[in-house]
Amino acid sequence: MICIDRTGHASRIGRAAALLVPALALGAAAHLAAGTAPAVIFATKCSSCHTYGRGVLVGPDLKGVATRRSRPWLMSWIRSSERVIRSGDATAVVLFEKYGHQRMPDHELSDSDLSQLIDYLAAGGPEFEGRSAPRLAATARPHDIDAGRDLFFGQRVFAGGGAACASCHSVRDQPALAGGSLGPDLTRTYSKYQDKDLRSLLEWDCLPRPPATDGRRPMTDDESFAVRAFLRQADQQGRLIGRVTISEARSVNR
Repeated sequence: MICIDRTGHASRIGRAAALLVPALALGAAAHLAAGTAPAVIFATKCSSCHTYGRGVLVGPDLKGVATRRSRPWLMSWIRSSERVIRSGDATAVVLFEKYGHQRMPDHELSDSDLSQLIDYLAAGGPEFEGRSAPRLAATARPHDIDAGRDLFFGQRVFAGGGAACASCHSVRDQPALAGGSLGPDLTRTYSKYQDKDLRSLLEWDCLPRPPATDGRRPMTDDESFAVRAFLRQADQQGRLIGRVTISEARSVNR
């Protein structure tokens, strides 16, 4: 499910009510929150000493770190590993000994940035960023669009069990299907974000729940493709109806 604030910027309820996805995603990507994108934080503050899935560099490989350590511990460690070591924390002391007394520099990051960085690592980090290009919604067939409409309005259940997009959002010109009003109308979402960014936004779960530790995502790739295909069609239909309405108004005023 995706969430976008009423200014049109991607957001995430809870951690990113300010980051669609979570967004879907959304984001990882168009990282979708106030503050610095977690991919940038990783590249500038972590990658000189750590890899993700490529083994030990100066410090440990960070793949899986979000499941090996608790979130509060990671936030404290990233802020000041030395402070945690001096506290006598057993895990910190073992790591300090194991990696040759290398001291990780302190990082003055906000709670939001730290939380997003940990989410980014939990969601696949650089491996997520390096995934192949998304299937283009323009290649969708009618049955793909129908599947996206059903997923959006809850007539088909997401494999990950997430709430239907229409729980919070609506699209115009769908008179037979009711949408929610907690989030903004998404009729123009596709033209604003296109496939790559929209897929990233859809990767993020809108609802403020802890990130899954079993590799599940709010949407599968096929579900994301279908929802994007539906939103693309809704965008095109909305523009067409908008042009017709303007044309009719001009005719009346003549």
